Amino acid sequence: MVFTEKKRVEKLRYMHRNPVKRRLVAEPQQWDWSSYRQYADGERGIVLVNEERKAELKVWQIA
Repeated sequence: MVFTEKKRVEKLRYMHRNPVKRRLVAEPQQWDWSSYRQYADGERGIVLVNEERKAELKVWQIA
């Protein structure tokens, strides 16, 4: 369970960046099984998100 907004964003960032870190995709939005697009753009995807609010995500480019 996540109790603070800071931890919530931390966990979302970890989940969304993990496929990039594992070099499965170049960008989080490329991972089909990610909720990234819904949080970032409100676009519904394969993964259903059970909350109405958007997280404020900052995506850094990997050099």
